[in-house]
Amino acid sequence: KTSGNAAIDRAQQAQLLKEKRAEIERSYTGLIVFDEAHKAKNLESDTRTAKLVLALQERLPNARVLYCSATGVSDIKHMAYGTRLGLWGAANPLYPSFDSFKDALAKRGVGAMEMLALEMKRKGLFLARTLSWDGAQFDTLEVKLSKAQISSYDSAVRWWFDLKKQINEALALMDISAPKILWRAYWSAHQRCVKDLCIAAKIDEVTEQAKTYLATGHAVVIGLQSTGESGMQIAL
Repeated sequence: KTSGNAAIDRAQQAQLLKEKRAEIERSYTGLIVFDEAHKAKNLESDTRTAKLVLALQERLPNARVLYCSATGVSDIKHMAYGTRLGLWGAANPLYPSFDSFKDALAKRGVGAMEMLALEMKRKGLFLARTLSWDGAQFDTLEVKLSKAQISSYDSAVRWWFDLKKQINEALALMDISAPKILWRAYWSAHQRCVKDLCIAAKIDEVTEQAKTYLATGHAVVIGLQSTGESGMQIAL
């Protein structure tokens, strides 16, 4: 009997603690800052980070929320964690769920994403800042290719043409037409190879310039820019 009473007491205490915690969570009106918020973008993939970010917002319904990220949204599905933006759900009857919001924008393409960013800025939901270019100087330098680099590039071009020829010969031998995915994979790999060769050709010149500037007390920052390929694929 004593053991049973102790178990009941513990259960009552646990229930009381649960109710008290729920009351505190509902009354909390402080600020939650999600730094590097883009790490919660894969809610659709059910990642642990995304689930925890969503759960915290649900448990603190009256808390103010700030999403901070230096990574742009390349796909509308990556906004699923931003439930406090008021773009879908109870705050916007036009889109009762995130899926309805996502589908509506996906049908309208990149232009709709740009309009969304403008609308969010107008409402004060979105604030973007960049570093000032005041006093910055830009120079375009042409890298002279060595004979070895030119030879390497020419050899790569010949290899890719030979590969294409051999693929066509193999298809003709088997008397089948090439599936679209075959040439898509071919040209995708071809593009990556050429891009890597171009990047590699710049390394020696960049290294020499970096050493020169470092020797004179300057700081060197090397930026690698993407081609926007992923954004284009989404648009297509």
